[in-house]
Amino acid sequence: MKKKNRKHSIIDGLPADLREAVDEMIKADFTYHEIVEYIRRNGVQISVSSVQRYASNLNETLQSLRLAQENFRAVMEETEKYKNLDVTDGILRLLSNQVFQAINNLSEEQAKEIDFETLMKNAVALTRAVAYKKKIDIGSQSVLENGADQFQSLIFEAMADEDPELYRRVKKFIKEKQS
Repeated sequence: MKKKNRKHSIIDGLPADLREAVDEMIKADFTYHEIVEYIRRNGVQISVSSVQRYASNLNETLQSLRLAQENFRAVMEETEKYKNLDVTDGILRLLSNQVFQAINNLSEEQAKEIDFETLMKNAVALTRAVAYKKKIDIGSQSVLENGADQFQSLIFEAMADEDPELYRRVKKFIKEKQS
């Protein structure tokens, strides 16, 4: 897979406050000519085409962020529907699905250009992430179960000492529910 070169523009080199003002002007749909005039009033010579390229890249980035936020919102909604599914599971499922879709959508020409070693390393990394997540879940479950057992023992000991009748009723109730 080819790496994208990092884009450098005149606007990227502006002081942070000026660049942020330009970003806000782009988001607010100022015309490119208005933005050029604003930048020129701040002592920087720039062309309309430079502003247009920067605006296109910024809008592309903003669209990607919106898409990522929408995907995350969808993952959160799905995890709320299923009590045994947590956010990490949802994200891993989403990533796996996107990887499979990207591979399925490759043309023959694109498939020939893929660096399969990198693809395999990334697939292994994703698999390891899933395995690590499951290991952590199992470890956490064991800790919770041990803590719950200890808490239950303390409660039952205190109940047996202070209210033996309540202790007998609770034990009987639990046995009935386990049957």
